[in-house]
Amino acid sequence: MSFLKKLFFFLIAANAAFLGYDFYLGGRVAYDLVDNVKQLNQEKLNYYFNELKSPEKLAGHVNNAFGQLKDINSLDDILQLVRRSTSLPKSSIVTYDGNVVVLTDDNFHTVIDGSKPALVEFYAPWCGHCKKLAPTYAQLGDAFAHQKDNVIIAKFNADEHRNTGAVYGVKGFPTLKWFPKGVKNPEEVEQYQGGRDLSSLASFVQEKSGVAPRIKAKKSDVVELTTKNFHQVALNPKKNVLVEFYASWCGHCKNLAPIYETIATAYSGVENCVVAKIDADKERDIGAEFDISGYPTIKFFPAGESEPVAYEGGRNEAGFIEFLNKHCNAQRAVGGGLLPAAGRIGHLDEKAIEFIKNPAAREQIQKEVADAVKDHASR
Repeated sequence: MSFLKKLFFFLIAANAAFLGYDFYLGGRVAYDLVDNVKQLNQEKLNYYFNELKSPEKLAGHVNNAFGQLKDINSLDDILQLVRRSTSLPKSSIVTYDGNVVVLTDDNFHTVIDGSKPALVEFYAPWCGHCKKLAPTYAQLGDAFAHQKDNVIIAKFNADEHRNTGAVYGVKGFPTLKWFPKGVKNPEEVEQYQGGRDLSSLASFVQEKSGVAPRIKAKKSDVVELTTKNFHQVALNPKKNVLVEFYASWCGHCKNLAPIYETIATAYSGVENCVVAKIDADKERDIGAEFDISGYPTIKFFPAGESEPVAYEGGRNEAGFIEFLNKHCNAQRAVGGGLLPAAGRIGHLDEKAIEFIKNPAAREQIQKEVADAVKDHASR
């Protein structure tokens, strides 16, 4: 048998002996080694490979290893060295995203230990519904920030940490679970089935924990309609009005609420465009007048016309913006801001080109343009 083969088998035997001795003493070196292997991925392997490709770096690692061996005097010294080398930093420290606790596999049972109740969102970073819920969930964390010692609002990346997600029966994203105080058994954890608006979530946590939220009042750009002002606002001959007919108990209406607020804010500066809503379950005369049979129903009232148009576009930000840009002659962009064409007056493009090409005529061109736009209807 060659020397290298003998050395290879000797190292295997030595490692087995070290690990067996450590296990006998109650250590976790073997478990740590397995955990480290489980955490390897292509990115980490590429990093380690690149570290070893360089002769200088490889020599440095070898010299460092021999530098550590000079202090080895016993088997226990070897085990201490192995423990230090296999114990990767654990993410057991509790971190926050705003006022929402960020859970990981390492800190999950440290935080969710039954000492206080908790609402946990199991999410995936790529999930569209999770992204839509994120700002509302952040507000929920803010609402209970003053009661961190009594209730936990947390989130857990169950796509990255699938084993823990599976333990709690997570099959889709986002999944919200309520962990009552004193409960550790997954079978006793309750799945949240309510609305995903701030009011519904906060009411649920308050009911379950007995802790009252502090929700900061937020100015709404959605015009609230009633029987008294509906015709005055919706049938204004100078305004294009989008109206949501909703019911306070309607789950779909609650899910639509944050999107509708975003749209109202986006068009708050468009003079001829109004985004409004009416509780048609409460204001039933209006609901009956416009044949409202389900919630939410969305109708568009064009300026100067007596009959509304049913909105049949997507009930997401992009769908509403595409519709209102077309009917209100606006240039709003998804995510806020304006499209590149905003502010452009088509027939003045030639003047702009002439202004660039003919420096001598710029003063005259500027005067002509100023005269042309001073009475323009748009700001």
